[in-house]
Amino acid sequence: MSIAEANKLIPHISRVVDYQVTSRGLLESQLFPVTAYICVSFYNSYDMLFNILKKVSEKTTPEKMGRESRKILSELHAMTIFYIPLYYMCGRMGEIFANKGDPKSEPREKREQTAFILDFWKRLASSYFPGGKLTVYDSNWENLALNQTDIDWVKEQIIDITPEEAARIKRVMTNLEVYAFLDECEARAKLCDHGPYKIGRNEILVFSEILHIYDGGKPHFPWSATEAKAPHSNIACAYRLKGVKAKFDDFSTMTTEPVDYTEKITGVALFTRKGEKVEPLDLDILEAFNEFAQSAQAELYMRFSEWDKRQRLLAGAFAYCYGYARYTNFVGITDQINWNLTERTMKKYVPYFMENDFDPAIPRLFRSEEEKKDDPSLYYIAQD
Repeated sequence: MSIAEANKLIPHISRVVDYQVTSRGLLESQLFPVTAYICVSFYNSYDMLFNILKKVSEKTTPEKMGRESRKILSELHAMTIFYIPLYYMCGRMGEIFANKGDPKSEPREKREQTAFILDFWKRLASSYFPGGKLTVYDSNWENLALNQTDIDWVKEQIIDITPEEAARIKRVMTNLEVYAFLDECEARAKLCDHGPYKIGRNEILVFSEILHIYDGGKPHFPWSATEAKAPHSNIACAYRLKGVKAKFDDFSTMTTEPVDYTEKITGVALFTRKGEKVEPLDLDILEAFNEFAQSAQAELYMRFSEWDKRQRLLAGAFAYCYGYARYTNFVGITDQINWNLTERTMKKYVPYFMENDFDPAIPRLFRSEEEKKDDPSLYYIAQD
């Protein structure tokens, strides 16, 4: 992709990033310095992402990755695809902003790398999303991650349930989501909602998926190993809903009308993935998952509460950037990558965000539409 072609993409990417960030707002908790570590991860992505995607591209094509990731419990999905323009381009935005907002301050080598990264992302996204779309934002707020053959198979696995059973299942899935959120330093990286898949008159299927649950095998992060162990390392719950409207975003988050759809659940099916095979699970497995979620959450909270701010900042930034392991896992080279924060990040940005929770470039995302018209948030690439 030429720089001119990349520049045609940048205004659209900016609109999607603007929407996602401004609709979420700044993120904080009493446990992790979330906004600060996210900013650190942006700059670290600007340093490391090109080398990662270059190595991945030597093993496969973005098109193959996109096509083969349309499946239940895939590591590559709407959110992990959105990682590319969100993290890297926001880090780039901060670098340029700090250099008086001059895109010419970006070294020529980095400009070429930016074009490569945007080309990789466009080819991946357009192969993953139906109709060659690039984002959920472009797809009328639908996150359709499965092909019709998979939907037909899932429909056959759905079992009818009572309202009481629906409430119990939702409660267990919520507990698992809280555990997964905490293990990711209070981020959504292990979670994916997708749909809606129309299956009948006023009926849809939606999916809630959770990946990288600790089952006693290799822990996802150095801190992930707990005494509690899940019966499986991943789980997907397909809900059959009646009379519900569902929308999705590029963080793979679902919103519904009505907000609480528990009473609208008429059937469910549970699944786990083992390599290339997806297997249905019996509903009885939820008791073991629930015991794990509650115990593991308590263990992780106690562990994190003993850390100081620097440990939490570094862990959060590491976790965000380790999201790119979804790409290296696809081609089996994850162990060949140095996932530590770069030396430049450690020297320049970790000290800054130990003292500051907010990046001075972020307000660019909150400007008026008129201000963004000829100056997109993520900056054009200089062509001289």
